[in-house]
Amino acid sequence: IMRREIMEIVIFGATGGIGRALAQALQGRGRLWLTGRNEAALFELAETLGAEAEAMDLSDETAVQAFLAEIGPVDRLFYAAGAVFPAPLARTDREAWERTFTANLWGAFLALKHARWGAGARGVFLGAYPQRIALPGLGAYAASKWALEGLLTVARRELRGVRLMLVRLPAVATGIWAPFGGPPKGAMDPEEAARRILEAVEAEAPPDILEL
Repeated sequence: IMRREIMEIVIFGATGGIGRALAQALQGRGRLWLTGRNEAALFELAETLGAEAEAMDLSDETAVQAFLAEIGPVDRLFYAAGAVFPAPLARTDREAWERTFTANLWGAFLALKHARWGAGARGVFLGAYPQRIALPGLGAYAASKWALEGLLTVARRELRGVRLMLVRLPAVATGIWAPFGGPPKGAMDPEEAARRILEAVEAEAPPDILEL
């Protein structure tokens, strides 16, 4: 049996704070495949890192499927896409709800569905501490992150041989805090979050849930 010498590494949401930090930390560890919403930032990052890149709408299943098919067997997949549109339930419209669920859940589902997992593959999905996000104004965000945990629980039972790790993140200083006026004091640096995520996913037995 021929072994592949190059590790295929995929990062969804590579232009976000943690996604970018992961991409930078993973440079040189394999062939990087990056996706993100911000096309200009995505291609600039890819050029800097010598990575492959494709801007895509995560609501488009055909695009996600084609992207993953082009890669072939995936060794490491990082799902770092995310969105939050804070509003009370009474003022949360369908567009905001769907955009939140597309970024936080639907894209993750498509990655799980269409990735062709290599032997010993590992996937990482960014979540949150459920009790910390059950707050007024975060109904759609909390619902999507709780649903992600349920999705991964099922996926672990279906995708035998693939290690799937959910990361419960504390406050991390990224752009997702922009609607709140910026990250809270003492927020973790995205580079530190990336370092700890990579340390855990490359352990001999990665945990199902990593709490940072």
